[in-house]
Amino acid sequence: MSNWILKENERLDDLIRDGMKIIQRTDGFCFSIDSVLLAHYVSIKNKDKIADLGTGTGIIPLLLSALGAKDIAAFEINPIMADIAKRNVSGNKKNDIIKVLECDYKKIKEYYPTGSFTSVVANPPYRDIKTGKISNKEAVATACYEINATIEDVFKTAQYLLKYGGRLTMVHRADRLCDLITYGRKYKMEAKRIRFIYARKKHNAVRVLVEWKYGGNVEVTVEPPLFLHYDDGAYTEEVLSIYGKE
Repeated sequence: MSNWILKENERLDDLIRDGMKIIQRTDGFCFSIDSVLLAHYVSIKNKDKIADLGTGTGIIPLLLSALGAKDIAAFEINPIMADIAKRNVSGNKKNDIIKVLECDYKKIKEYYPTGSFTSVVANPPYRDIKTGKISNKEAVATACYEINATIEDVFKTAQYLLKYGGRLTMVHRADRLCDLITYGRKYKMEAKRIRFIYARKKHNAVRVLVEWKYGGNVEVTVEPPLFLHYDDGAYTEEVLSIYGKE
């Protein structure tokens, strides 16, 4: 831990992959399995330039770098989280791969010209602000609710950033799939791969992983389901493999 500087209410966790570690706040929102599954769902191609919208602690870019990505820009509006992300990138010696920008990605035109990226990744807030009870902790509230950015904002930004033929990959609540498909088509993106995530067999899907292609055709592949747990609550072999604990 001598190479890491922790501030008040912070802890250092082990990421397993590439021997990396990650700083997280003990009083705020910590990354979930959704971010891990999303990073492993992204199709990483040679010479990809990837944008992560709402990076938080930088978990997704860090994992993408372990999976072969070489050029990633990570955007984060919250100054506290952006600072943590920058320290996570530096602490893991990924400065040559990951660039963290503290900014509102809805104003991305101030930072990049259109068509600057071949791939966009997002694990956005899942809930409309008109639903549920919003946490009184700002970091938790903005991570869970569409306070700073909506689903439509993600697609609008992705369309601007992507080259024609580029890919948007997202994880979201399974029950918002209709919104995801609808907004995708509004911004000229067709879903090409869909994979539903289930807590256990015989349960309804809780999350969905989707990859869109900007300017793609209408055919879509619905992939085999991903189950998180066995009946006894233990992680499935596939999930353990994704976590690097096989």
